[in-house]
Amino acid sequence: MTKIISLALLLALSLCAQADWEKLDETHMAVIYIDHDRIAKNAQFPTVWLLSDFKEKNKRGVLSTQVLNEFNCEEKQRRTIAFTSHKENMAGGKPIFKSLLAGKWHAISEDSVAGKMMLLACEP
Repeated sequence: MTKIISLALLLALSLCAQADWEKLDETHMAVIYIDHDRIAKNAQFPTVWLLSDFKEKNKRGVLSTQVLNEFNCEEKQRRTIAFTSHKENMAGGKPIFKSLLAGKWHAISEDSVAGKMMLLACEP
């Protein structure tokens, strides 16, 4: 069962570059996008795809990352369940790093980017 879920997540990650990204926020370091069409609210823990498009490459040459975030609406927490980093903007090119390991749950500040995503994911 785990292999099927991992395969499905890999397929979803490969399709993310074609997603309809909408700007959510901007910082001095990056522009943050989400894909409203792929917000999954029908699960116990809703999910939201996030794309961070960096203004400058980091030490590893990364210009963008994609993250699938999962939310615990009752506890106001989030965790990463999939992650890729890319050498091109807007998740272009082959991923240079992938992770399909679910991270730990973290509390969310309501005035953060994660807080904005949680509102979208958890609204009825």
